[in-house]
Amino acid sequence: MINFKAKPEHDLYSDTLAPVDYDKRSVGYNGLGIVWFGAAVQISGFITITPMLQYYTIGELIWIFLIGQSILGLVCYVVQDIGLKYGISFATSITASFGTLGGKIAGLIRVLPNLVFIGTNGFMGATALNMATIALFNFDNIWFAIILNGLLVLFVSLKGVKGISIFSTLATPILAFMGIYMFYVLFKAYDVGLGDIINLGRLSGETKIWLYPFGAIVGKMGAFAIGFNDISKDATVKDGVKKSGYIHLLVSLLWNAPAFMFYSLLGCCALVIIPGIEGSDVLGILTNLVAGDNKIFIVIFGLFIFAAQLSTNTAANVLPAIYVICGLSPKHIKPIPAGICFTAVALLVVRAWTLGNALSDILAFFGLAAGPIITIVAVDYYYFRKRKYSLDDIYKSNGKYSYWHGMNPAAMIGYAIGMAAGYLSGDYSFFVSIIITSIAYIILAKYFGKFYPAIIEETAEDVVFNPEDAKPAIK
Repeated sequence: MINFKAKPEHDLYSDTLAPVDYDKRSVGYNGLGIVWFGAAVQISGFITITPMLQYYTIGELIWIFLIGQSILGLVCYVVQDIGLKYGISFATSITASFGTLGGKIAGLIRVLPNLVFIGTNGFMGATALNMATIALFNFDNIWFAIILNGLLVLFVSLKGVKGISIFSTLATPILAFMGIYMFYVLFKAYDVGLGDIINLGRLSGETKIWLYPFGAIVGKMGAFAIGFNDISKDATVKDGVKKSGYIHLLVSLLWNAPAFMFYSLLGCCALVIIPGIEGSDVLGILTNLVAGDNKIFIVIFGLFIFAAQLSTNTAANVLPAIYVICGLSPKHIKPIPAGICFTAVALLVVRAWTLGNALSDILAFFGLAAGPIITIVAVDYYYFRKRKYSLDDIYKSNGKYSYWHGMNPAAMIGYAIGMAAGYLSGDYSFFVSIIITSIAYIILAKYFGKFYPAIIEETAEDVVFNPEDAKPAIK
């Protein structure tokens, strides 16, 4: 077992950021897959993904969504090993790659997209709650619904991965059934089938290269993927870390790719079937089609939309942000105020649902920002450290991971080079950035490793897995 014992010198340690021992893991293979399903049910895709119809047809988007989510699954696999093996969140593990101060900077970069996604998902959930209160009580106040929805999302997020897994397990059958039913109602109402609209789309009359939408999809969930150890740290390890990792990857792909593709495709189909609407109109139109004037159906549909966005916002946006904010000052910042402040900024200040079609370009930029971080983490963890971390040093501000003034110069410079290269490469940005970053970081790490040996070598003892440690694991 990990069995880490905090000491007074571990000033970066807190109960929130503590490693989770193998025998305390509570989320099994299917449980992790269900969390992924909930995160991938992107109702906000009606706003954030449908702008891709400007450049691609429905048929092309089917393959784009499937391949894009598969890329995301592989990105998750890179970092899930850290969570499985050491039981630590991204906010803690990033210290080894970027330094005690540099890790905080990388963490803030990582959660910036969450400010957008909490808002877009939250607005969808609030709209659904508002529909329900109008139907039940004739009470119409969207800002009341936004604040109430934010508080409910925060409540579930503070229950951690286990609480999110329980909620997602309860919500998954409803989400699957309602998604299928909405497709059925949409196609029946307009007397079309998927075959009739497969070649529709490309609304601008032009197309973009295929690498562009992959970068946008990674950008949409990249912040979740690069810190997937926030989730995997609570996942069971039954047959050794590596074997469990392969199984978790397979199960996650089976759950997340269809969910993301299905709901994103639903919004895109609505836009090509119904003339003259925008992504922000899709939810209201589907509500009218499914529920009509029936108040009971309106309430049921509203609760479905609420559950869908809550399952996404909790796992993919709010929980990761809480870990990062707490990591800024572990001894002083607690989860509840961290979550309240971050969620309030997202809903009351950023208000991303007002950004319209600009969201596609914003998502592509977030994909660019995420690429260099995951690249540096992967090269650092697998190439230089051979999957080893020193938990003793990772919780010390003056440990070997403090490097130069708390920053790993190779990581910080490598990140800047990767970002610049990606930005200059236009639609190829995400893929160019990870290639350039990997080359730059290896060269820089070997140079700065002469002055800070901990950058390129890890002397910590490996964590030895004992199957007996995982016996209490549940499915």
